[in-house]
Amino acid sequence: MDAASCFELQSWSTLPDHIVVQILLHLGPTDRYNASLVCHTWQTCFNQPCLWRHFHFRFLSTVNPKKDHMLGYSQFLAKHGHHLRGIRLTLDQSDQENRHYACRVIELLATSAGRQLSAITVTFTGENPLFYAGAEFVAALRALFGPTPPTIRPPLSQILHVDLSGLTAAYDDSVFTILAENHPNLQSLNILNRMLICKVSPSAILYLVQKCRKLTELMAYHCSLSDDILACFAESDRTPVEHLEIVCRREEKYNKTLTSEVWQGLVTAVPNLRVSLGFDHTCPLNRVKDLMQPDIPVRDLRLETFTRIFEEVNLAAAFYSSTLEKLVLQTRNSDELGAALLNLARTCKLLKSIYVYCALKKEVVEGILASSALIKEKKDYILKWTADPEPWVVGVEEGD
Repeated sequence: MDAASCFELQSWSTLPDHIVVQILLHLGPTDRYNASLVCHTWQTCFNQPCLWRHFHFRFLSTVNPKKDHMLGYSQFLAKHGHHLRGIRLTLDQSDQENRHYACRVIELLATSAGRQLSAITVTFTGENPLFYAGAEFVAALRALFGPTPPTIRPPLSQILHVDLSGLTAAYDDSVFTILAENHPNLQSLNILNRMLICKVSPSAILYLVQKCRKLTELMAYHCSLSDDILACFAESDRTPVEHLEIVCRREEKYNKTLTSEVWQGLVTAVPNLRVSLGFDHTCPLNRVKDLMQPDIPVRDLRLETFTRIFEEVNLAAAFYSSTLEKLVLQTRNSDELGAALLNLARTCKLLKSIYVYCALKKEVVEGILASSALIKEKKDYILKWTADPEPWVVGVEEGD
């Protein structure tokens, strides 16, 4: 019998279970289910817990009928909810049914007996309805982060990673107070959610940092931070913080700047600290220089102000020459900006990524690439000397 004939006699059911599981791991839920119908062996592998440790729930307006879609998710959670370790929840929040069913998923997870959930990410993909604040999502998250109902078997693990950066909802202090009280082993938290107003106070974040001694990554708005929070991170009886991401917005018009002394104390206690510092178009321009302090070990700097900011680029070169690895600029071109970028490329030897969203002079682009070997090697940059065709140009007003 030739090799071809031997191959034809082989059955799909003869594949080793671990190979079948690897195949199913690369398939989406629908394709995974269809593949499980191949034979009894594949059906058995379909129910392996390792296949259901991570899951992506999607509620998008194109999914119809939505009720049947939710029914499938409910059956899945009833059978495999206690296997889940990490979930992603993506929805078009402009549709009321999408919001209802997404909250229902969170509520079912909150009452899942013996759950092992350790990571959750929620992402909105659409536009919020008029005057929408996301109150039902805040309530659902309180239930998920809250104490275990007495009627179910307690969770086998605590939530370690929370990413709410895509959740455009007005969550308040209560969400994070409950999270801190019930999940003290929390390791990372991202609350940079692009809402117009941030309602999370420094006192709530301080309470969370004090309770969660293993927190190593925090991403929050500057208005939610304080000197006491940084001092708490510098304490010796906790896991050293690894990454802080701070974004400054309109609220900085009224808030105090974190002091140099507390930054010095934190850097002394945690010499490997990485800081990402960002400024958006609502941050008062006169506050940018105040907030760019020389004692902050900035690795990633985002100046997305859509204004002339060449002086701030020069400050970055002076303050962060030994730490800066990435720079993002949303600005308008000028001779001063070109000179500032060339100075920064020569000074910051660790710079490996630069995104400049305006058309520079060709000689400036060539000078930056010639001065920074890492940028040229990594090829992680946006540097252009001709503007892309588009219906409008950022920063150009009528009459210029």
